[in-house]
Amino acid sequence: MQMFNHIVMKDGEARIEGKEHFKVEMVVRLYVDGEASIEDVMAHYGLTASEVHAAISYYFDNRAELDSAHQKVLAEIHENAMTIEKFKTKIVARNSGKK
Repeated sequence: MQMFNHIVMKDGEARIEGKEHFKVEMVVRLYVDGEASIEDVMAHYGLTASEVHAAISYYFDNRAELDSAHQKVLAEIHENAMTIEKFKTKIVARNSGKK
């Protein structure tokens, strides 16, 4: 593992050192997208200020790559989401097969 001041790379993803179950991406999204304060992120994940700041620094140093990956995930979620229209179509198709 390569280490970057509270950040380690594991399985090709940046994670919090010593707490590798926390991906930098998920920590940062609460701050960047959720508009939570650093203190809120610390409390939510049980991280130190240094760990949260390191995650945020890593994000801003790699913003284009992380945002691109995040947008791909969101697009996949939206593509696979069950809308009311898809649900109705599925019910109609299922019921049309019954006698």
